[in-house]
Amino acid sequence: MSSHSLLFEIGVEELPASFLEGALAALPGLATDMLNEARLEHKDIKAYGTPRLLALLIDDVAQKQRDLDEEVQGPPSRIAFDDNGKLSKAGQKFAEKLGVSAEQLGTIDTEKGSYVVAKRKERGKDAKVVLSELLPRLASRIPFPKTMRWGQGDIAFGRPIHWLVALLDEQVLDFNFAKTSTGRKSRGHRFLYPKEIEVKEAAAYLETLRTAKVIADTEERRALIEQQLKEAAKTLGEELLYDPTLIGECADLVEQPQVVVGSFEEVFLGLPEEVIIAVMRGHQRYFALRNPKTKKLSQHFLTVANTAEDKESVSKGNGRVIRARLQDAFFFVNEDQKHNLKERSAQLDGVVFQSKLGSLGEKARRLRALSVELLKQNSKDLTNEREMSELCASAASLCKADLLSLMVGEFPELQGIMGRHYALKEGYDPKVAKAIQDHYLPKGAKDSVPDDVLSAAIAYADRLDTLVGCFGIGITPSGSADPFALRRAALGVIRMAFDGPMDLHLADALRTSYELYADGALKDSGICLNSVHNFFCSRLRSLFAEKYPGDLIEACLSAWDGGSLRDVKARMQALAEFRTMPEFESLAVAFKRAANITKDIKAGKVNVELLQDGAERELYEVLNKFLPRMQSALEKRNYAEALSMAASELRKPIDRFFEEVLSWSMMWPSRKTD
Repeated sequence: MSSHSLLFEIGVEELPASFLEGALAALPGLATDMLNEARLEHKDIKAYGTPRLLALLIDDVAQKQRDLDEEVQGPPSRIAFDDNGKLSKAGQKFAEKLGVSAEQLGTIDTEKGSYVVAKRKERGKDAKVVLSELLPRLASRIPFPKTMRWGQGDIAFGRPIHWLVALLDEQVLDFNFAKTSTGRKSRGHRFLYPKEIEVKEAAAYLETLRTAKVIADTEERRALIEQQLKEAAKTLGEELLYDPTLIGECADLVEQPQVVVGSFEEVFLGLPEEVIIAVMRGHQRYFALRNPKTKKLSQHFLTVANTAEDKESVSKGNGRVIRARLQDAFFFVNEDQKHNLKERSAQLDGVVFQSKLGSLGEKARRLRALSVELLKQNSKDLTNEREMSELCASAASLCKADLLSLMVGEFPELQGIMGRHYALKEGYDPKVAKAIQDHYLPKGAKDSVPDDVLSAAIAYADRLDTLVGCFGIGITPSGSADPFALRRAALGVIRMAFDGPMDLHLADALRTSYELYADGALKDSGICLNSVHNFFCSRLRSLFAEKYPGDLIEACLSAWDGGSLRDVKARMQALAEFRTMPEFESLAVAFKRAANITKDIKAGKVNVELLQDGAERELYEVLNKFLPRMQSALEKRNYAEALSMAASELRKPIDRFFEEVLSWSMMWPSRKTD
């Protein structure tokens, strides 16, 4: 059977970058499902798009549908027919659904009784007919964050539709969507080739657009932008601050990218680097550059234009825009510095954190107390506990102050960063300034964790306070709803414990956090803390499930008392490694035998005089020598060594004990043991 190439293009008014990204991600899956459901065989499906078009190219589309020959089982016969043997409503609906008459229905006997069946045969339709029905439905299912209607139409889409191209090889598929008829005429670049272009056949689509100054392949545009950025930076003798997310966003905003160099006055380099980058990236989508020798930010920048026939004019225009933005930033920074962080901290009492949990000022005071307590719990790792506690108290008191600054109000992503900058300006210890910034880490799954105990203590306190408070008033994640980012907070705590400079004893920390809330503010402590503990267990399960089997995860979590988080990870790693060794199975059997025989026995002191020579006494003596060394290994969290010791030293004495002593005691059940 011969096959064809299919092109379906939807021409629209400019789509936002986020709209384009989501639509292109969804289109191949939607098309695959619909073609499979339509029994129309095909091969590769690729989605293409620019701000003004969405397109699908599908290779090797079958000339017609597969013929249908199937037997479909319906409802039980007693439900499908009434007492007179005529079709009931259920039977009629089944027949209508399959498009068959009552005479075409039969019955079949199964283990569960008699059921109605229908044999359905259908000759495959020509691909042109099927696709003309399918493509309008496909277009209507493309997802967008928001849709709009226009004119007198009843179709909602991301943006108004202006043209449609639908070709099966060189033949136009004739249909309408959103009161727009299909054809073979697309559009060239809005500025560089502002006229219609004719697509002669589907296979020539990409090249036809390319001649009209439109690069339809998003990945090709992204690669071209990256190449041009690097070349421009090299020409300037500077280093590009590589930003793949921004490159992707720019690729979704242009039809044919052209990189343009711009610059601003050197005086603006007096602003904090993070501010300059935020202004360029957030407002204008500009790329920052750095001097390779001094490693300082350059006054040059790069932009991606959709058209740059007169690059000098574009560069000057971009410079005027960024200059105005940086002047605003200068104003914000200067205004912010008229009030110090301590003054802003006092104003946090007037800002609501959560209506039932009080103000940000109350939260900051809880953070101060909790972070200092967490430092004390890890005091063995500190050489100067008193000094560190004072620095911690200072940083925790100030860590939320910059939320009231004009700069953070304009650029929320600079929270913490501006706090560090202002703290250094005001003469605070650099450790305090660093903790103000780093207590927000990790911000995401790929972000780094704090690298010092001061920052880690405040980062722990911030997340634990939110978790305990929210669970304590009944705010918990539900489905995709998680307005306080509690899942991310819990994973942040776990990641810091695993990879950061300071472990966390979770149960103690949660209890301390709970006690810092006012009496009666939260639910009963048992209910609240148990809920948070279970929530952490669920996060640990999700995290470990990427690497370990479920039974191993449950074994380790069931032995965890809510103490050290690092301890859970160490147990998991040791047990997973030991499980691959040949000694694992025999040791597991020995432990199981011991656990089964002692499950109903209360622990007590051993009466040595009652021990019999042989297996009993040997096991007792082995245990006496073994247990202190085992305890030492456990205290050091050297679980791999503990398991290895148990396998090499305990298995044989336990086996001998069961073979000799247990079998003897079963023969003489009246024997009393102490």
